[in-house]
Amino acid sequence: MEEKEKNRISVYIMGEEYILRGSSSTDKMHEVGHYVDQLMKSLAENNIQMSKQKIAVLAALNLADELLRLKKDNSLNTENLRDRKERGGDNELA
Repeated sequence: MEEKEKNRISVYIMGEEYILRGSSSTDKMHEVGHYVDQLMKSLAENNIQMSKQKIAVLAALNLADELLRLKKDNSLNTENLRDRKERGGDNELA
């Protein structure tokens, strides 16, 4: 099976350089790096005494919470659409 060529970029998070490699576009990879950097900087501003390692764990917990909420919302939306389709209500507004 042919493997998609990986892009490679450099991003700075909390002043440290990280090399990212992946099949996403370089723009998307920069966006992700910037998102994490901004989140960690915001958390660091509100938790001045906290180490970078603890800020990183707090950021991971925040991102996991966000992801799980979005998955739940997506699941509920998918169920609602399936229910509407089964009832023949494709053209109804909720």
